[in-house]
Amino acid sequence: MTTNQDSNKYHFLRDIRFVGDLSLQDANILSEISENADVLEFGSGGSTQIFAQRANTVVSVETENLWIEKTKKNLHLLGIHAPTKFVPYDLFKPTGKYDVIFVDGVLSKRLAFATDTWSSLKTGGKMVFHDTRHFDNFKEVAWIMQLYFKEVSRVDVNYNDSNLTIIQKREPLEYINWNNEEDKPKWAYGIEEKPERIDLWKINN
Repeated sequence: MTTNQDSNKYHFLRDIRFVGDLSLQDANILSEISENADVLEFGSGGSTQIFAQRANTVVSVETENLWIEKTKKNLHLLGIHAPTKFVPYDLFKPTGKYDVIFVDGVLSKRLAFATDTWSSLKTGGKMVFHDTRHFDNFKEVAWIMQLYFKEVSRVDVNYNDSNLTIIQKREPLEYINWNNEEDKPKWAYGIEEKPERIDLWKINN
């Protein structure tokens, strides 16, 4: 049960019902970022119930059939009837494009799921990692940042003091050799000696 103060703080949870091991802060953020979104997640459970009430489409990938059945049962008990597609991990093949990819699930497969699905994340989309206050889970964030650093526009580590780290995707930013591209003399970069009787270079020269 939440107080009025909690309701104001977690206002994206208004009218949201879920059962699962998620803090109210984490649940509130997942509810916020999934509104009208196409969502792909690894790890069925409380997050699935939230996405089913907020998202446009939901694909939930899970290693354990027990969790799929448990989540289906909770959706039914809570009266959540939005269509949700459940896919066993071993049968999952990334297809389509998603606004949000949520990485949770069994630890040993999280990094593989994140790397396999990065290309399925839309430009401007968010890849969200759960439990990133734990070092082993945060390592996955670091790997994705290294592998796809040209496509990362921003990273919010433990966003709003939650257990969620969010990587936002951008169009690839290619390397540019500014020594060749800018109309600036090489001595101003420190590559050549500065000619005598010349002050420091100014942009309006």
